[in-house]
Amino acid sequence: MKFRPGMLCPTAVLCALACLSATANAEQPYLFELLGKPAYSKSWNTLFAGERDVDRWLARYAKTKNGPATPGKSVQLGGTTYQINMVCKTHECGSNQFFVLFSQDGRKAWGLLLKDGNTERFFGQPDDEKKAALRAEAQE
Repeated sequence: MKFRPGMLCPTAVLCALACLSATANAEQPYLFELLGKPAYSKSWNTLFAGERDVDRWLARYAKTKNGPATPGKSVQLGGTTYQINMVCKTHECGSNQFFVLFSQDGRKAWGLLLKDGNTERFFGQPDDEKKAALRAEAQE
């Protein structure tokens, strides 16, 4: 069989697209992994500084890493990439969920605590776009 340059091109293109797709959909770090990095840990703690009546499990999560979590994912807001993660209270996951949105460098964070499926509490003063992203993640 004689080699023709155009013969492998469709296969090469399909392989390249599959690799790009896998990279774009690759799982991001879990929240407990992110909180091992100083910038993320600091922005997490800043979320709760000065706040009153923060649920104990949530306020302590950075230290204990105690709570079911899912892999994070990247989201685009206004042309900027953010990392979004979720954690919930052990044995009460359905009624105690926390969603956190981090800036790409981890230096800023915004959060949404959902209790009993309908009570919202925001942390870090997110703007409307960030609130919508946190709510959207909670709906998935």
